[in-house]
Amino acid sequence: MPSRWRWTLRDQTQPQRRVLHATLSRWLDTDHHAKAKPWSWSMRPTSDGHVIDIGLVDDALAEPLMTGFEHYRRHGRGQASAASLAQIEAVTWERLARGAAARAWTVRFASPVTFRRGDRFLPWPAPSSVFGSLRATWRQFAAPVVGDVQLDLTLDPIVVTAVDGASVVEKVVLRDPPPGSGDPVAVTVGGFLGRVHYAVDGPVDPTTVDSLVRLAPFAGVGAYTTRGFGGVHPADGRH
Repeated sequence: MPSRWRWTLRDQTQPQRRVLHATLSRWLDTDHHAKAKPWSWSMRPTSDGHVIDIGLVDDALAEPLMTGFEHYRRHGRGQASAASLAQIEAVTWERLARGAAARAWTVRFASPVTFRRGDRFLPWPAPSSVFGSLRATWRQFAAPVVGDVQLDLTLDPIVVTAVDGASVVEKVVLRDPPPGSGDPVAVTVGGFLGRVHYAVDGPVDPTTVDSLVRLAPFAGVGAYTTRGFGGVHPADGRH
């Protein structure tokens, strides 16, 4: 079943994005070259450190996550011993598939959401991009018992009715340079941070859209979700 986990670090120094990506990849990647990954994360500061929210859409990853964390806590350096990990939410695919008949939703992007097109990173959370991303995750990882989601986005059946946020730009280091060479390999990523209100405005089953909205906190949205982008925090999603 999809689950959410909270990794709490009692350390004021912000962890580097590439370090968290590398650490979680060691714990959770069964196929490093797979285009679609069944895990995601986002980070936020707290009064005494940082919190990393981790989403899993594959049951099999819960045990590797706990095992990897325990090794980190026992053998890591610095503040590792002060860290904690706890599951904060879980839901069955069958429950997610029973969407409500809402017709409007608020999605809160707690970390920048971005969509890749070739070498470009696009910051606009268009309905086709957001719900296309979530539909792809459902089709890739949902339990067979719940079947496919029927959502045709070609007729623009979902629209944006309000936006409260801003575009941001981040430089993302992908890997360090070889010894003795120049700069690290990095890309510039544009994303959107904030809230977006979506509503049904066409031929679509609203219960399907509702199921995908409720999947978002577990799956993340868009590109680079295993690098901390596209994190969705539950808001009072229907309005």
